[in-house]
Amino acid sequence: MEDRIYFGCFVRQRIDKNTTPFFVFYARVKDIKQWARVRRVEDSTDGTQRLLRETRSKAITRFVKSGFNNTIPNNILLAFEPDKAKFSSLEEKLSGCLSEANFHNGCEQQMEWGTLEFSCNTSGNDYCAYVVDGQHRLYGLSEFDSEDLPILVVSLVNASIEEQAFQFIVINNKAVRVPTNNVKAIIANLNEEELQNRLLKAGVKYGNTSPTLRDVNDLDISPFQNLLKWPYNKEGNQLVEIAAIEQSIKYLRAMFTFLDEDEDSLVEIFCAIWRVIKDNYTELWGKENTFMKKVNINALNEFITDRLKFAWELSLVDIFNSEQLETQVLHIVKLLPQEFWKAEWTIKLQDSANVRKQIKEDLSTLADNCRLRRPWNEDLNLPITEG
Repeated sequence: MEDRIYFGCFVRQRIDKNTTPFFVFYARVKDIKQWARVRRVEDSTDGTQRLLRETRSKAITRFVKSGFNNTIPNNILLAFEPDKAKFSSLEEKLSGCLSEANFHNGCEQQMEWGTLEFSCNTSGNDYCAYVVDGQHRLYGLSEFDSEDLPILVVSLVNASIEEQAFQFIVINNKAVRVPTNNVKAIIANLNEEELQNRLLKAGVKYGNTSPTLRDVNDLDISPFQNLLKWPYNKEGNQLVEIAAIEQSIKYLRAMFTFLDEDEDSLVEIFCAIWRVIKDNYTELWGKENTFMKKVNINALNEFITDRLKFAWELSLVDIFNSEQLETQVLHIVKLLPQEFWKAEWTIKLQDSANVRKQIKEDLSTLADNCRLRRPWNEDLNLPITEG
C-alpha cells in the first residue's frame, strides 16, 4: 500500500452539511491513473460510466499532439467513496503565513485549504477513487508520451454510488454544443481565420467547416494522407475524389447513428477500416487505376460497413477498439482477391446507385467463392472472362 497526500481546497458548495463536499486539486494524469479507475456499467450494476471508447481517447491524444499550445483547462470529476480519503485542514498554518492575503476569495464559510490523504495499492485492483466524468480526457492525456500533463481534478469526498450516478447523469444531460455566434460574442476582436485553422488542425469543428476531410488528408493514421483531390492538398498526389470520402463517411455515420455526435470516433473508425484495405491491396493503393475510383471506394466501403454493422449487432466486434475492428475488416477483405479489381469489366464505371449495387453483388459472390474454394471469378457479372 502507498500513502498519497494532495494539497488543495475543500469546498462545501451548499450550506447544508449533508451535501457531498468537493476537494479540488491538480495532479499529473499518469499518477491519477495509478489510483483511480472507471467503474463502468458493463462491469457492475453500480457502474456510472459508459464504455471507454478507445477512438475518443485517441482523439484527445491527437488533440494535444497537434499543437504545442493546445491545452485542456477544464477538470475531470472523481469520487472517493465513504471512508476512503481523509481531509486535514491547514488553515491555521496558512493564515500565519498569508496574514495579509484573502486566500478564501470571500468563501471562508464554505471552503478550507488543506490536504487529502488516502492509501492505494498501485500494483493491484484496489482503487480508492472512481472517474465520474472525463474518462477520455484522463486516458487520452496519459497516452501523450512527450509530457506527463497536470490536470485539474474536482473530487467528490465521501460520495455514495447514488451521488456519483446523479452527477454523471446531470453532467451528460446538460452538455450542449456552443454555437459559432456565441464564440464571436465572447471574443469581440476575433481573428476568425487563424482560430479556424487552429481548430481544424486540432480536429474541432467550427462554423460550417468540418475538420473531417482535413484529418483524412493530413493525419498519419489516415491511409488517404495527401491523396485527396482538392485545393488544400498542394503537395500530395491528388488522386481520390473528395466526394468519395464524404459519401463513405456519410454511409458509415448512417449505419452507426450513434457516431453522429462523435466525430472523433467516426474519423478513427473510418481510417482504421481503410488502413486494412490499403495494406491488403498494396499493389493497387495510391495509383491511377480502377480500384481507386470513386464508385469502387464507395461500393467497397458500403460492403464492409454492412458486414461490420451485422458483427456489431451480434457483439462480435467492438468498433471502438482499433485492434478488434481491424481484425474484423481483415477477415472481410481477405476474401476479396485483388484480381477482381485488376480485371477488365463488362460495364463502364460511373458513380451511380445501380453500379454500386452491381459491384456489391459481385463482392458478395466473390467472398462466397473464396470461402467455398471455387475459382474467384465464378458466377461474377462484372469481370470479363475468357471463353
